[in-house]
Amino acid sequence: MKNIETKWLYDFLTLEACRHFSHAAEQRNISQPAFSRRIKALESALGVELFDRTTSPLQLTEEGKLFHSQTRSLLQQLECNLSELSGQNLLSIPNIKIAAAHSLSLTLLPELVHSFADYANDFVYHVEAIDVVQVVNTLREGKSDFILSFYDEDLLQTPFSYLKVFESELYPVCATDSEGKPLFDIYQPEVPLLNYTGTSYMGRLVNRRLGEVGAIAPRTLFMSSMSELLKNMALNGHGIAWLPIYSVVDELKEKKLVCLDTRNLPFPFRPISIEWTPG
Repeated sequence: MKNIETKWLYDFLTLEACRHFSHAAEQRNISQPAFSRRIKALESALGVELFDRTTSPLQLTEEGKLFHSQTRSLLQQLECNLSELSGQNLLSIPNIKIAAAHSLSLTLLPELVHSFADYANDFVYHVEAIDVVQVVNTLREGKSDFILSFYDEDLLQTPFSYLKVFESELYPVCATDSEGKPLFDIYQPEVPLLNYTGTSYMGRLVNRRLGEVGAIAPRTLFMSSMSELLKNMALNGHGIAWLPIYSVVDELKEKKLVCLDTRNLPFPFRPISIEWTPG
């Protein structure tokens, strides 16, 4: 086994969080040259570079991302065991870190945590609701124990394991008038569109669908990566939006929103839960 000092591992986690040698050295209360030597010693012991020093701020290499996940889990387990040995039971309460896509955190996650009650009563859940791209990065960089996200081919292989939570569809919806009829005709030229940002997972799906259906020529009025914000804009009568059907069930029942052309325009997507399973 390689001679790796525990303090080097804490140095590594601190540098990953700060992304600057000077800031990390200050947090670790040592000089920057000494801190740099300890990081270099860790990399030499492992035989790989953990950080890409050509970027500013620093970024983890692929080897660094793998090592980060394993190191965080190792130190958490070590601290937990030491707390148990010293009788500090409160410190040994296990934490579960979850990162979830915005729409899933508001709808699916509360039910999921509730379902854990019979099996995992003693856990503390730390949940972060962020964009899908960030969600995936938290898992790759070892900052989450598991994530709630959407289908991603890159994550459906080792060292990850996944579970399909359910299948759903995105429907184009808009607000209704006093008679319960749609405020907008989706096939009307320049119909106002409340869309996801182009780089987001949902945005790519919607834009691809718009390209497939040539009869629709909308005018983008508003953009956001948050489906809940798009839903509120739609409810206020600002335009049409493609929204996950599970997020608008109540609004459809109450006829505050209405689906548009349910035969041709909806399309499926797959929420999944993914966890890191280091070998």
